[in-house]
Amino acid sequence: MNCQNKCPAIRVVMFPKDTNPSGNIFGGVILSNIDIAAGVAARAVTHHRTVTVCMKEVIFNRPVKVGDILTFWADVIKTGRTSVTIRVKVEAERRGEVIPVTEGEAIFVAVDQEDRPIPLDSPLGTQGGDGKSPDPTSPQPAETKPVAGDACAVPQPKAKKDKKKKSKKKEKRNKKK
Repeated sequence: MNCQNKCPAIRVVMFPKDTNPSGNIFGGVILSNIDIAAGVAARAVTHHRTVTVCMKEVIFNRPVKVGDILTFWADVIKTGRTSVTIRVKVEAERRGEVIPVTEGEAIFVAVDQEDRPIPLDSPLGTQGGDGKSPDPTSPQPAETKPVAGDACAVPQPKAKKDKKKKSKKKEKRNKKK
């Protein structure tokens, strides 16, 4: 295979252990490999660790059979400040014929050591969403809720509780005793 212009992210042979009761390959097995292929593509965009935050619009066009050799083609279709969207197309090689079987999108987010979103292009070793080390005393952003129509809202770290408020409540309880 000549990979000078474009190479598949991964290639996988389907085995009997991956079949459902109908004799086709489980959709979950294919989804797992789409996730892996998209992760390979995400590594080309950022040197940070990335996590899958969304699998959307996965379409199973044709069944996959035991013995098929699946090729997962991954293309970066959009990059944001902390996220990358990747389209994965899956082809099955079956008895010399190439059949398009599945396609879908995955969204990955670059994260720091504490799993907080971090800019794709920030230097290694930085933390937090702004590319700088966070002030441990500053409050963290509140968790975001999905917006209507947004299939893949990116979760944010939960806000830390204010220690002063907590200790004042404790003092009030102690006074009542």
